[in-house]
Amino acid sequence: METMAGWARSVITGRARLGGMPIGVVLAETRQVESVTPADPAQEHSQEIVTQQAGQVWFPDSAFKTAQAINDMNYGERLPLFIFANWRGFSGGMRDMYFEILKFGSYIVDALTHYEQPVFIYIPPHGELRGGAWVVLDSTINAEHMEMYEP
Repeated sequence: METMAGWARSVITGRARLGGMPIGVVLAETRQVESVTPADPAQEHSQEIVTQQAGQVWFPDSAFKTAQAINDMNYGERLPLFIFANWRGFSGGMRDMYFEILKFGSYIVDALTHYEQPVFIYIPPHGELRGGAWVVLDSTINAEHMEMYEP
């Protein structure tokens, strides 16, 4: 079951069952998605802004969603976590730097560092993990609980 589906659609987070056991799941959306920023009702000339976000890329909103989901699965539900890693990296434009992509990327590292349940990172066939995404999901940041698998 997908959670937080309407927010930061370039990453998918949810809960599932594996052999009847509940687990947490995080994976990259591989298709291009639209990000909608609503108009500010306090400003008369404000307008809704629609931007396109490429698949397999962490943007500020999706990096924050990833970190938030990992924290929820660790502290609230204590679920084993499966991450299907297929990211090309983080968005690096000036707008994304302004919206603190580096801060939200570090939140993912913090969340994984403190994860107390098993974390399985799987790079699917024909998947890729490049740049900052490789650094953030490196299993050595929590070697006691994290393992990485690739075909």
